Amino acid sequence: MSQQALERPLSGASAEAICYHYDVGTEFYRLWLDHNLTYSAARWDDPCQIAGDPVSLELAQDAKLDFHLKALGIGRGDSLLDIGCGWGSMLRRAVEQYGIATATGLTLSADQHNYLRALDLPAVEIRLESYEVYRPVGKFSGIVSVGALEHFTRPGLSAAEKVAIYRRFFERCRGWLNPGARLSLQCITWGGRVPRNRTGCIMAQDVFPETDPPYVVDVLEASVETFEPLYMENRRSDYIRTLQVWLQRLRARRREIEAMTSVENFGFYERYLRRSIYGFKKKELQLCRFVFQRH
Repeated sequence: MSQQALERPLSGASAEAICYHYDVGTEFYRLWLDHNLTYSAARWDDPCQIAGDPVSLELAQDAKLDFHLKALGIGRGDSLLDIGCGWGSMLRRAVEQYGIATATGLTLSADQHNYLRALDLPAVEIRLESYEVYRPVGKFSGIVSVGALEHFTRPGLSAAEKVAIYRRFFERCRGWLNPGARLSLQCITWGGRVPRNRTGCIMAQDVFPETDPPYVVDVLEASVETFEPLYMENRRSDYIRTLQVWLQRLRARRREIEAMTSVENFGFYERYLRRSIYGFKKKELQLCRFVFQRH
């Protein structure tokens, strides 16, 4: 990894802030996430599920992965970039189920990077690097980003500054995509009635330091010159249900978690999950999915 990649990005959460939350230990997260370690909202009651509604977290997470990969319209022989790839569930499904020829993942979490490097997955490249310093050698057939846009700006920035940062993100994505290719995003957004001067207070900085999610209008304004919006959905219920299942799983493994980490760590994550459920139920937070096509 280059020295440039180790430096703090010009905007948003630093590598240190990302590691603070995500580098608690992969085995800790394995105790209460699904078997693929997918740490983002699943897609429950997916209307596109021919076989019926998902009845487990695992199936609902697969439905979410399939939603994004199908939205991109990519398949055998194509290339994929996953910005904020986590523990690689999207990369693995793209290669194993969709026949993607090359799949590249970006993460700022050392634990996630080391976990994926150790798997040595065929056709998968994993980089410990911010999208702000990443320089691909070629174009991609599709780009996906799930649960990363929230970290691209930090509290204290004006609306104009945030939109400018998101605009640069979309400009980069456009430059990395083949003509007519698609970008699929999933992220937490602020509810429309949440005042901009309160976001820093609502988003728990002790959980996600240096993080401030976007408003829907920010995303649409920032992308208008580079992408055509094809689809958008707000499914708060997806995150509420996912968080509730995570909380049940966390509580069920309490003794193991406390033995592996600490009593304090269990309490920290239990409070964080409960507070998050409350935020979505109050409509302070939304769960949005966007599909864009490159102009």
